[in-house]
Amino acid sequence: MSGESNFSLASWKGSTEGKEENQRDNERQAVTGWDATVFTDGVISISSQVEDSSTNGAGLMIPKGGKPVDKDVELTLTINTGHKQFTRKAVVRWVDNSQGEMRFGVQYVDHAQLTPETHQLNVGEIRVDPACALKIPAGIAVRRKILPFLDINGVIHVACADVQNITILNSIERMLKAPICSWAVDAKKLDKVLKEVYGNAANQAPALASPKKPKKEEESGNEAVDLAEDLLYMAFIRQASDIHVDPHFKGARIRFRVDGQLETFQEIKADIYVELASRLKVISGLDIAEKRAPQDGRFTYSFTGSVQRVDIRAATLPTKYGERITMRLLGAQNDSLTLTKLGFIEHHQYMIEQFLNRIQGMMVLTGPTGSGKTTTLYAAMTKLLRERQVNIMTVEDPIEYEISGAAQCEVDANSDKINFNSALRSILRHDPDVVMVGEIRDKETADIAIKAALTGHMVLSTLHTNSAVATITRLIDMGVAPYLVAAALRVVIAQRLLRRLCEHCRIARPLTEMEALAIDRADLVGTLIFEPTGCVYCANKGFKGRIGLYEVLELRTEWARAVSDGASESELLKMMQEAGINSLLEDAVAKMLLGDTSYSEVMQVASSW
Repeated sequence: MSGESNFSLASWKGSTEGKEENQRDNERQAVTGWDATVFTDGVISISSQVEDSSTNGAGLMIPKGGKPVDKDVELTLTINTGHKQFTRKAVVRWVDNSQGEMRFGVQYVDHAQLTPETHQLNVGEIRVDPACALKIPAGIAVRRKILPFLDINGVIHVACADVQNITILNSIERMLKAPICSWAVDAKKLDKVLKEVYGNAANQAPALASPKKPKKEEESGNEAVDLAEDLLYMAFIRQASDIHVDPHFKGARIRFRVDGQLETFQEIKADIYVELASRLKVISGLDIAEKRAPQDGRFTYSFTGSVQRVDIRAATLPTKYGERITMRLLGAQNDSLTLTKLGFIEHHQYMIEQFLNRIQGMMVLTGPTGSGKTTTLYAAMTKLLRERQVNIMTVEDPIEYEISGAAQCEVDANSDKINFNSALRSILRHDPDVVMVGEIRDKETADIAIKAALTGHMVLSTLHTNSAVATITRLIDMGVAPYLVAAALRVVIAQRLLRRLCEHCRIARPLTEMEALAIDRADLVGTLIFEPTGCVYCANKGFKGRIGLYEVLELRTEWARAVSDGASESELLKMMQEAGINSLLEDAVAKMLLGDTSYSEVMQVASSW
């Protein structure tokens, strides 16, 4: 990916001429504790302080002796507010050297130049905010081919098949009670997205979309049903992985986890929370009378107009102000899982595919909860089922995806009838070719899995460690003999997930010396990297989706010999470095240089070392 910016100062000036300025946006407020790093041509960075800020620009001060900045110069600046950091392209509008220090004002510019006048929106790539989409009735949206999908600073962005129809746009603006920004989109693509968002619910009136009038007591049950369904529906549209309902003194806060980050969705009152909690417990198969003990449940949900079913795991926990409810959304059917889509580089994918061509041996994936280990295992099993006639049997806690053609067994956490050990012993009597163990938790499970790998079975499993080499020492610490680990273990994959930069609005800047030293790559000072900005495609977040980081260790003859001889983790790590095997951090840096992720995301990996 090219690091060159497509931004042109001349074209930007031309596009802004004749436009009325929003005076409210230009009102700057004094700030304290903010600092900025300024990047200009020929200078990697200049440290400065931010004195005032607005939506459209900022006032900065460079201490005496600092490098000067000229008027009308195009620059890039990264501002740190103390609790967040953002990067913008800007133009210097005024400079004042009268008091010794250099003070100057900058105006932010749209480097992506995504405007309705010059850009046709690819509606299939946008992230729809359900709170915006459900502000108008589904029937009107589908019939008039219009989709409100994002709210930026009080302006509702709307995808429309006919932007020339002023009558429809004015009608939608009155309905939304907010100014709108209309984007031209392809009608066929819009039809597809409208079906995904609204389905066949032409007369839907979501409970969370707009305030409701007081209802009679006998109607409160129906309101709770609507509320729960709307919450699940909105999380599904937002592509959330988790829903958090967290009670507090005045009610409850509802949050979604999107791309690994929690987003506050809505605050609800205490009486609504009580109804919502009861409804969610009913559909999860939980005891609504039990409020003093944690409970776990599960249900499958099919959304109106969508062919996809979603498995939802629910858990409750008694807290001071009520039961905290957390739900995880899992795709019940996922036939699109492939190794290629998970972000493996060509060499790593080749190593995994070579292992999958074997008939025996063990592959272990390692990483923290939520790092995508199970998804990678499912992608491997899907590949095996497509290419070979194999008997795949799994033991999981819980089953996260349904894999057609595999026999999947779920551990029963509420009884001792089915656990990893008993299920694994039974599976080995069913003539399996491939055995997938959801997680190796103890010595007994590890022993059975290792012996299965040594007796003609392919074993796939996961473990919680920080790196690939730590997996080897963890198995030995569990009590597995080193020679058995050396004989059975063939591939170890450590992985993490980082947010992927939106390719439409990412902004280039040089890597500073301090940043390069922090990741132990002094040779990269001045190299162009990318930072998030925010646009209509990524819901103004700067990130869209996630990308996998991988550390793949293949235990060949010399490695097996070292493990069998009892090599320590530090010795194995040295061997890994001498062999030129990329660590998680090195893979993260490589993806940063390609423009796939940002420096702040890479630092999450670096800080774990």
